[in-house]
Amino acid sequence: MVVDKKTVTVVCIDDFAIKKRKSYGTIMVDIFTHQILDMIDSRDYETVCEWLKTYPNLSVISRDGSVIYNNAIANAHPEALQISDRFHLLKNLTSYITEYLKKRLKPQVLIQAVSQETKEIKTIRQADENRKLTLKEKYEKIKQLLLEGKCKTEICRSLNMDIRAYDKLMAMTAEKREKSFQTKKMIIHEERVKQKMERVNEVRELKGIGLSNREISRRTGLNRKTVSRYLDENFNPVHAAYGKKRNGKLTPYIKAIDEYLEKGIMGSYIEEKIREMGYEGSSSTVRDYITDWKKRRKKYYDKSREDGTKTETIKRENILKLLYQPIEKSKNN
Repeated sequence: MVVDKKTVTVVCIDDFAIKKRKSYGTIMVDIFTHQILDMIDSRDYETVCEWLKTYPNLSVISRDGSVIYNNAIANAHPEALQISDRFHLLKNLTSYITEYLKKRLKPQVLIQAVSQETKEIKTIRQADENRKLTLKEKYEKIKQLLLEGKCKTEICRSLNMDIRAYDKLMAMTAEKREKSFQTKKMIIHEERVKQKMERVNEVRELKGIGLSNREISRRTGLNRKTVSRYLDENFNPVHAAYGKKRNGKLTPYIKAIDEYLEKGIMGSYIEEKIREMGYEGSSSTVRDYITDWKKRRKKYYDKSREDGTKTETIKRENILKLLYQPIEKSKNN
């Protein structure tokens, strides 16, 4: 493309690497059309100055913060308006603000919590729920999240699951996956069901040869009620309560304990209050729960204040990140 240099009036110049940290050139772009107008293999003052003089009618020149470019433009076109390009303007602005905030803010910034139900508390509670899930339950949740269009990273974050564990689970064949779902408790249960069915079949075989329930009871050592149950065609060897999760003694009081802890109340007082509410478990169970709660909440704490104001700390470095990206995209918001 042949450029009529006399018609060029508004341009942007910037440097580019010919060989990084070795040699650089300068490029000229038309601000309106965004088309490259010219290039030279130098960014030295004298070369750039002479090059700019070959464009006699430049009135507006956008550049970076280079002193060389500033001086070269001032010499070649003293009447031209020099402006900073948007990238360097924003870069310089954020750099100044960053330095200002570093002088004003401590490495750990104490702020008032928006509410007791902060994002971190919700995350902790979700992690607690995820820890209680069996592998099969996690797999079912994975399938549901995939149907909702969630990606692997989002799913692992949602279920507090290691990506390697996710990959391993999803790569399994259906048969191998079902086998992996079997916990030690399930294997023991299946063995017990098998043994019970052997006894049931034994009782039914004895009944089949004409023995009375009394005689079957005498031969097998089972009481007559058990014999009658085993002979019932609707008998189910699986206990009715199997597979149902039983709550611990502390479970009904977890919500109250969390509320007390969020208010900064001591563990001994919390135990006293829940015992008044009916808790009959051990003190060590309460202490263990409180200790675990505090470990998981180490980034969130209450400052002792007369007005009971709830506070939390934020790292200064995370505040500075907000200069470059919105809060919802910040990993450590």
